[in-house]
Amino acid sequence: MTRKCILLLAVLIGLSCCSSQFACAQALSSDQRALTDMAGRTVIVPKKIHKAMGMSPVGTILIYTLSPELLAGWNVQPEPGELALIPELYKSLPVLGGWYGKNNTGNLEAIIQAHPDLILSMGDAMGEAIADRLQQQTHIPVFILDGSLKKLPDAYIEAGELFGNPKRAKLLAAECRRTLDEISSKVATIPPEKRRRLYYAEGPTGLETEPANSMHSEALIFAGAVNVAAVPGQQGIGHTPVSMEQVLTWNPDVIVAGYDYISTPGEFYRKVWTDPVWNHVAAVRKGQVVEVPQYPFNWIDRPPSVNRIIGIKWVAHLLYPDLFPYDMRAETRRFYATFYHWNLTDAEFDRLFATATRKSL
Repeated sequence: MTRKCILLLAVLIGLSCCSSQFACAQALSSDQRALTDMAGRTVIVPKKIHKAMGMSPVGTILIYTLSPELLAGWNVQPEPGELALIPELYKSLPVLGGWYGKNNTGNLEAIIQAHPDLILSMGDAMGEAIADRLQQQTHIPVFILDGSLKKLPDAYIEAGELFGNPKRAKLLAAECRRTLDEISSKVATIPPEKRRRLYYAEGPTGLETEPANSMHSEALIFAGAVNVAAVPGQQGIGHTPVSMEQVLTWNPDVIVAGYDYISTPGEFYRKVWTDPVWNHVAAVRKGQVVEVPQYPFNWIDRPPSVNRIIGIKWVAHLLYPDLFPYDMRAETRRFYATFYHWNLTDAEFDRLFATATRKSL
């Protein structure tokens, strides 16, 4: 092909691209807009969002905290402890499934019947590929937000524009930013040798965990913990298996126990105190074992969404009470009222925090 032909072909391709872009712009109706999501994708969305759903609980919680009246449904059926701290208006929303963890697929029929105007993808490991595929399957726009802890303020601002609720979005973004800035600045003053060594115990025996590079331990690290679990992570649902010998070798100062409400609610926390093997671990002998507050959403992960904002305050206070002298009752009530639309009573706080403080031995 001659140079002249090549130049002519390039011009034609350029004209074709411009024509395509013009046609795309022209294709926007008066009730549509083109927005760029946090993955850099241009998404055509309605100017007015009436209903939205999250691809996973990470995005669902953001919708619920920002504009609960728009929430089309839950990804999984809320269990009794969750329902107890959710306003009546949202308890009976349909269950739509989702794309997260292991072998999870959304119920396309239920999703289409729910008529969401938009599907929010946030912190979903499969990212753009699954978002694009879902958009093609359902003909519903899929908008991606960055689900990392540090990006939560930006995610709220983006979501506020998307859902037409910028005033509340700015309020929640400012709350997130204030907490993140306060904790990160104070944690930065702690010398490495003074940082508390922590083991995150998951599963009924406590012999599953998350390494430092897992999104499931991001809140713990942010709050100044040294994650002792030097093991490779597992994609998706996490829960890396470890041996008792490894835990004894690591000998953590503090153990934070996850709460597996599906199969064995609180089993590890109940048993660890009387297990003679676990008694060889310094954290157990000294009463430094706590369980993550669970309701309505786990404070550390599962899902790793905005619920971690109160979680990092709790962990920072737990590890460094002199540096972070929070009144956790007041902080929790404020967070629940601001984000969860719930005025937490003293009795509800006491139940929530029953296993979340150090044990006096």
